[in-house]
Amino acid sequence: MSMQSVKELGVAASVLPLFLGLALLMLGNGLLGSLLGVRADLEGFPTVVIGVVMSMYYVGFLVGSLTIPRRLITVGHIRVFAGLASLAAATALTYSLFVAPLAWGGLRFVFGLAMSGLYVTVESWLNDRASNETRGRLLAIYGLVVTFGLGLGQLLLGVDDPLSTTLFILVGMLISLAVVPVALIRIPVPSEPIPVEFSVVALARTAPLGVLAVAISGASGGAIVALGAVYATKSGMEPALVGVFMASSIVGGAISQYPLGYLSDRFPRRRVVLLVAVGAVIVATVGAIVDPTGLLLIAVVAIYGSLAFPMYSLAVSMINDTIPPHQLVAAAAGIMFVYGVGSVTGPIAVSVLMAVIGPVGYFWGLAAFFLPLVLYALARIIFTARPKQRRFINLPYRSSTAAAMLADPTKEE
Repeated sequence: MSMQSVKELGVAASVLPLFLGLALLMLGNGLLGSLLGVRADLEGFPTVVIGVVMSMYYVGFLVGSLTIPRRLITVGHIRVFAGLASLAAATALTYSLFVAPLAWGGLRFVFGLAMSGLYVTVESWLNDRASNETRGRLLAIYGLVVTFGLGLGQLLLGVDDPLSTTLFILVGMLISLAVVPVALIRIPVPSEPIPVEFSVVALARTAPLGVLAVAISGASGGAIVALGAVYATKSGMEPALVGVFMASSIVGGAISQYPLGYLSDRFPRRRVVLLVAVGAVIVATVGAIVDPTGLLLIAVVAIYGSLAFPMYSLAVSMINDTIPPHQLVAAAAGIMFVYGVGSVTGPIAVSVLMAVIGPVGYFWGLAAFFLPLVLYALARIIFTARPKQRRFINLPYRSSTAAAMLADPTKEE
């Protein structure tokens, strides 16, 4: 066995507990998101109130992305991970004690902040362990663990009645157990700082189509995660089927990530984005028309997820096409800010539509998000020159500013 193979095996062994802890976190996070939507609807929360409550996760996530990276240097990764995981677990257990919109909004904010810090910690740890030879594989495994963990977490919704406390306890257990493997890792503390400074104006001037696509990706993804379970519940689905409904869109996004990335590397990326946006509009329109209780709807949401969720990676890759490679990591905070703003506004906008025209407003909202992207992408293709394309950057739609460090193209050139 070569020295290189021995080194790669050592890296794999050192990050395996990290991936195990991440998988447990994602299972709990995936279950909690759908559980809160279903429970809020069963408790009689108005649809718009549910949208606002669920969007508070992304407010907390955004705040955490800009504040917690500094704590990693002063406190250390293991302490930050353990502290935030304990905070997230305690938050999950508190929902059933205070069933009120205001309390849930505050808890949702705290949970989002904690999850943001956990993402940052895991991603910066992986970046420290990665080499040029293993970087791509670690990023790919990271994306699969995040996506399939969130998807499988949805299926746990059918374990018990959403009106009981059992599922909240299960979330707390999963997140608490995530600390165990991570606490046993012996990894040197990463020294590379995580970017938090940014200029959205400068980023928008340099890559306007990419920035718009990031915002729309956040809006559509946020609406799916925050209100998909609410739509399914209002349409008469049982909790177990609600879990399948939610998981299908997330798994659909995981399956299409690589094929769309392959196409965007071999064809003009702006045209791929245009076709994906057009497809999302068409599929969401079909979802608004078909029988909401039929199995066809499961296929529809899976196809929509296969278009909406990979849009984040396509958008980041478009931004990378128009800025110097060494600036991508510095731009990561700006990208995350735009994505966070989209994630906050998306659920609120869709919840208003659902309140006005009924549950079907969920799909009309998902269709409407991509219309501006269709028009603007078409205009850019017609009136501006095609930029030189670089390698596709495969990032999970749930990631932090530190993920850009793991995908930094300058470390592979």
